[in-house]
Amino acid sequence: MAQRTAGRTSATRTPAAKDARKGSGRTGGPTTAPVRSRPADRGGAGRPEPRPPARVRARRWFAGLDPWRRVLLALAALAVVAVVVALVVSLTRGTSSAPDEGFVVDPARVAELEAAEEARDADNLVASIEHAEHVQTELVPVLHGLHAVLPVDGSTAVPADPAEIAEWRATVDGLVAETESLQSGSSEHNIVRNGMLTSLQLVGDTLDTVGLAAAADANDPASATDLYALAGELRTRAVDTWGLAAIQLDLRSTAGGQGHVHVFLPVHPDDSLDGGTDLGHEGGSADDEDAHEDHDH
Repeated sequence: MAQRTAGRTSATRTPAAKDARKGSGRTGGPTTAPVRSRPADRGGAGRPEPRPPARVRARRWFAGLDPWRRVLLALAALAVVAVVVALVVSLTRGTSSAPDEGFVVDPARVAELEAAEEARDADNLVASIEHAEHVQTELVPVLHGLHAVLPVDGSTAVPADPAEIAEWRATVDGLVAETESLQSGSSEHNIVRNGMLTSLQLVGDTLDTVGLAAAADANDPASATDLYALAGELRTRAVDTWGLAAIQLDLRSTAGGQGHVHVFLPVHPDDSLDGGTDLGHEGGSADDEDAHEDHDH
């Protein structure tokens, strides 16, 4: 050990060793050379440096491409967008056209339905003409009886027999039921049907009012007079309403090739049932009769 110590001491104390120390830059004390930090230490003591965000890396990557590769990348993106748009359009058209295929108009079917509707309307026309003539036959005697109870010349009303009123009422109720059973159809047909029905209902209201007036005639003459006046107004409205339906029926009949059909109800006992007015009726004249005679039936 003494030899090692002596050797180490002599080596450090030789002039050459001193010169070597001077050449190393040491003057009076220890010197430290600058230590370059490693990349692993830039994030902090013992922490790695954080990676940049994905957007930054993508921009760096895109910026690093040459112009030719950038053009190719843009063309590829456009191609993808075009394919997606084409798929969306094709799928949209496919879903919208599928329901339309179920509603394709069949001309033959349309013609068949129109022919069926025309045949139905023709049947309704014949049925309404026959029914109007039937109602006229059944209702005219009732109106003549009402004319005896409710004179149209302004004279005093004559109380009706309750049994006779009940008989008239039964006739009207039967006609109302028959009219209600008529099939509905076109607007023109329904005008005729509903007009006849309303007229019959007004006749029924007239009979009810006449019955009330007859019951009140003995005990309350003033109320009976008012009820008879109301019954007369209802009777007039019933005849006028029937006249509107009869005019519509005549128009339908001529348009349907059935000719003129004049089925009216009498306002006055001597009124013509085909819409004319007999001579001697107040307001009638020979000119009116001639005009009716010249009318094309």
